[in-house]
Amino acid sequence: MTRIMGDDKASQFELKQNLKSLHTESHRLKGAAYCMGFPILGAQFFKLEQDADELLQSKQDITPKRMERIYVSLSKIAKLRSYVTADHSKLVQSFENPAPRSYGDDQADALRKLLKVQRILFVEDDISVRNLVRELLTDIGVGEVRMASSGQEALALMRTYTPTMLLSDWYMQPVDGLSLLRQVRSGQTRLPSQTPIIFLTSENNAEKIHSVIRNGVDHVLIKPFNRAVVMRAISRIAQQQRPH
Repeated sequence: MTRIMGDDKASQFELKQNLKSLHTESHRLKGAAYCMGFPILGAQFFKLEQDADELLQSKQDITPKRMERIYVSLSKIAKLRSYVTADHSKLVQSFENPAPRSYGDDQADALRKLLKVQRILFVEDDISVRNLVRELLTDIGVGEVRMASSGQEALALMRTYTPTMLLSDWYMQPVDGLSLLRQVRSGQTRLPSQTPIIFLTSENNAEKIHSVIRNGVDHVLIKPFNRAVVMRAISRIAQQQRPH
């Protein structure tokens, strides 16, 4: 009997470890899906993340019956494979069909010059999102774009590199966007403490967003976003930082 109970405990431990991995990966893929312009897929990964979290927080044993919601979510995600194409991506559509600009010639020229002098450090742990956003920033005319795959890498890079602006994912491990924000604002890095910082996130909880704004973030871009939204945010903040 003791041996069987031991096997049960081992099985529960293994199940919970697998669920933790599933929870982490579904959170990452949720952000990537939203960022790359697939909100339906992002919402399904969000549901999977919530289901995994609920099972992990419960003190009850994980049974096949309680795992059914996980199976259902995975099945729905599998059925969305044909949806994940460039034709369905809202972000790709924004590249191919950019919103018409209402700037006059002088304004457009000033905007191009302003973007050209920006040095942006983008911090994101998902390589597909890093590549996509780098292309987006280059496309809108940002002069220099550097990348970091984690908060730790960004902190190391900032010892020798001084960006004019930081774009960062919010949820990363082990140093998340909020920790990065606090270190910059408190003068723990070589950057000026008021360096503009923009968060990119799929987080849409108003209370949490207000919390990071109180901590000093300049702007929060909610995934999915498009070319025009990113350009407006960067331009507005860069104009505010420009010496008068």
